[in-house]
Amino acid sequence: MKSRWNETEAARCADALALRAYTSRLLGSDKSLVMHGGGNTSVKLTQPNLFGESEDILYVKGSGSSLETIQPSDFVPVRLAGVRRLIERDSLSSRRMAEEFGAQALRPGVPSIESILHAILPYKYVEHTHADTVLAVANTVNGARHLQSAFGDRALIVPYHHSGLALAKACAAVFTAQASSRTIGMVLLHHGVLAFGHSARESYEHMIALVDAAEAYLHRQDAWTLSGLSREAKDARPTTAAIAALRRDISSAAGFPLLLTRRDDPLIHGFVNRPDAAPITQQGPATPHHAIFTKRVPLLGVDVAAFSAQYRQYIQENRPATAEECFLDPAPRITLTPEFGLCAAGISAHHANAAAEIYRHTIEIISRASLLDTYQALPPAEILAAEIEYGGFEHALLARRTPANRWLGEIALVAHADSPVGQPCIAALLEGGAAVAGLERGTATDDNRWTPAYQGITCATTDKNTRERALEQLVDTFGGLDMLITDDLSLIEPCLPLLKLSPSQGRVAFLSPQGQALTVFHQTAATLAADRIRLNAVSYAPTESEQAARLAAALCGPLFAGTSGALVPVHGFNLVS
Repeated sequence: MKSRWNETEAARCADALALRAYTSRLLGSDKSLVMHGGGNTSVKLTQPNLFGESEDILYVKGSGSSLETIQPSDFVPVRLAGVRRLIERDSLSSRRMAEEFGAQALRPGVPSIESILHAILPYKYVEHTHADTVLAVANTVNGARHLQSAFGDRALIVPYHHSGLALAKACAAVFTAQASSRTIGMVLLHHGVLAFGHSARESYEHMIALVDAAEAYLHRQDAWTLSGLSREAKDARPTTAAIAALRRDISSAAGFPLLLTRRDDPLIHGFVNRPDAAPITQQGPATPHHAIFTKRVPLLGVDVAAFSAQYRQYIQENRPATAEECFLDPAPRITLTPEFGLCAAGISAHHANAAAEIYRHTIEIISRASLLDTYQALPPAEILAAEIEYGGFEHALLARRTPANRWLGEIALVAHADSPVGQPCIAALLEGGAAVAGLERGTATDDNRWTPAYQGITCATTDKNTRERALEQLVDTFGGLDMLITDDLSLIEPCLPLLKLSPSQGRVAFLSPQGQALTVFHQTAATLAADRIRLNAVSYAPTESEQAARLAAALCGPLFAGTSGALVPVHGFNLVS
């Protein structure tokens, strides 16, 4: 790994905090260092308080911000002395710690849970990442010995402790006893790596140096290069119905609809076909932070019920006696099978993609650790503690049902997405939290306004082959289909198997310009009723496209949950059958 420090870009930074944000973004832009909110950074500054007195302030990454995009305003300023003194406590609950952080904050914001650790280190700049390469070396049976060989006296080794006060006290003890003038960082076993320095560049490049040393060690041990396994042409791709059925079963176990995204490449295919796939995948994640998105272990195969039973037992056996409410559902988030490859579930496209990306990195970590030694994760109780503390975000999202998340976890397909009626329909669905695929007659759009919840697919809706490929792309991206909005009733038939597998009842909204095809609409609605699929229609004039589009989206919403066969005119348009 090489430093990406750029003197020209650094010179544009107005002050130390801007430099802190700049080097944080350098770290955050490399997914092998941090992903999806992981990692944290800080800088210590001296500034005048209200009375003109100099005061030492710790600017630390705010919880919920991303190192990839962080700006100076995303750092929360807290009084250094007040946060540093918390190390004197023997114990501190998460709730009390948050209260103390709030008392020391100079403005609203939630400082990183690692703020005490940042405060006690005697360096102006501190960075913390979950570097894949370091975890591949550390997460082994002989991890401490390998780390010593890789880093020598440049990095101290700290046994695993839960984030917060316990970890800060452990780091303080190791640093006090072992730090020397050559120390540039600390490895937190089963967690990540710290680096520090007296300047922004020095601290950042110390992190890069440690990661590079771990990579060089893996090279020397012939544990760097990974071989994959190409899928043979004879290996048929999984059917769309099989993937949709898996999504239905996972959603049923969760108690709410989830998206399911599929990944398959030579490394994934080789990994799921390993003869030792069961023992190495059931060890646990590379770091507890990952379990928030992926759960502790993946489902091997498609028996969701068995996984759910095992997960409930895992909670029962390992739940801390002091744990507060537990909002963890028993559904898997990662599924591995030779047929499917890697499937990742999430409440939104963002969360499903995050789970997939994290586990794809986990495959690399486990594979390299297994070449080096024997992969070893934390005990189940430690992982569950992190899941309980930081997980369960789906429950929080669903508990705050609003028009902006009415369709969370649900998937819509919009025909003629690039038409005057298609575009506002997509906008309405996205505003309601749905994942949306649009069948576009021209070149499919890659408009950043839609991603990751929108997938444009080039498709002639009247061509059977392109329709099949479009549905394959839809299911690989989102996992199935819950809502179809179309001006072409013939599109219902190829979509019907997916609509039947919807975890939240399939429904169709028919856009009927000037009341066309309403006789066929009535007949189709009666047929679909046998499969408990709702079909309602909007009749509109060409000048009323936007109103019709938003009404079509509403027909798929909760207000019409008990309605099928309804014809709704826009502006009293005269319906003619």
